[in-house]
Amino acid sequence: MLSNKPDLSQQIEKKTKKKQVSNINTNDLNLINIVDIPFVVLKNDNSILFINDAAKGLFKLNKYSNIFHNFRRPEFRENILKFRKTNKKTDHFTLELFNVPLTMFFDVKIFKLSNNNILLSFMDITRIQKLENVRSDFIGNVSHELKTPLATIMNIVELLNEVKKTDVSEQKQLHKILKMESGKMKLIIEDLLQLTKIETQSNRKIFKTLNLNEIVKNSISGISTIAKLKNINIKYEGQKNLNIKGNKNQLHQMFVNILDNSVKYSKNHSKIFVFLKNIKDKYILTFKDNGKGIPHALIPRITERFYRVPDNKLENIEGTGLGLAIVKHIALAHDAKLNISSRIGVGTKIEILFEKKLSSTRLDL
Repeated sequence: MLSNKPDLSQQIEKKTKKKQVSNINTNDLNLINIVDIPFVVLKNDNSILFINDAAKGLFKLNKYSNIFHNFRRPEFRENILKFRKTNKKTDHFTLELFNVPLTMFFDVKIFKLSNNNILLSFMDITRIQKLENVRSDFIGNVSHELKTPLATIMNIVELLNEVKKTDVSEQKQLHKILKMESGKMKLIIEDLLQLTKIETQSNRKIFKTLNLNEIVKNSISGISTIAKLKNINIKYEGQKNLNIKGNKNQLHQMFVNILDNSVKYSKNHSKIFVFLKNIKDKYILTFKDNGKGIPHALIPRITERFYRVPDNKLENIEGTGLGLAIVKHIALAHDAKLNISSRIGVGTKIEILFEKKLSSTRLDL
């Protein structure tokens, strides 16, 4: 809809640069009123001279509103007042607004008009800003996760230089730690590469017809060795011949990641239950453990990259912090819905709801 309308911000900017500010007339304002981008014209005293329908709807403004009262952000007022004191014809700044109805980010452009009036345009850059925030958080998290094993490796290298060549026992112990810490870094990097691969290729894959029951059984078999170390019994009940279109390797990894988490956070001598059912238009795969459980308020965060539930007793449990993030993105790639519920002291239940009819316009990795 917006793509077919004139880019008025650019038109106004051209007029401003050519010092044709007095030519921004009633016709321009009529055009401004039909576009989806919010526009506001302020008089010399910063009262509202004109406001288009988009600004009225989004910001709940009218001609009698106090613009600084509605936008209670110090940087908004500061940038407007600062602009009025300069000789600039145009400028812009980023504005974060809350409850409009959600938190939104805008690139606010200011244009100087005749009679010391100014025009403000509000370009929604929320998606771009959030992606930038995710990127920054991601880089920070990766740095943090790699920092610890890297520091340990560097310390061990120094210690190896100091250990006497005749002290074979000490050398072996240090080499063991060195191998363990480098292994941690390798796992983090492998999971990051896998996650990136899923995210970038999920929209251009052709899936194959797969037996869901067989993939689940193979996944349980793959994790059973680790489960036996804690005397955890994995019980599976699944209906046979349930076929879906998907990527076999991704589905196997998704199930293994969930089971691996269940085993890690479950007590010794406990049970994990896995159910695969055919219900109406969906196949529902359920994983249920008797682990410690997760606080309800933290459940939305556990599929975030590197997020770990704060708990001193769980600090020694190994993992990259990317397992459930990978699960979430594989589910999205397969048009499946992920439901997670948990109760402290009772355990966690993860449901994956697969649609029976999936698009086959994707490729296997």
